[in-house]
Amino acid sequence: MTGVNEDFYQPATQPGDIIEVEDEETGEMVKHMIYLDEFGNGTKTRPLTEDELNDLDEA
Repeated sequence: MTGVNEDFYQPATQPGDIIEVEDEETGEMVKHMIYLDEFGNGTKTRPLTEDELNDLDEA
């Protein structure tokens, strides 16, 4: 999965929150982080980086 998919946005969340979404290519659940779009709204998500995933595993 590459790029950003706005379809995963969940209104009860804030930028920086981590949500689980279904990868459209593999059908597996993956973690995405919500971030601010160009208008200052927290409406976009991106996959977590390897470092971010490792930090979650350690916490």
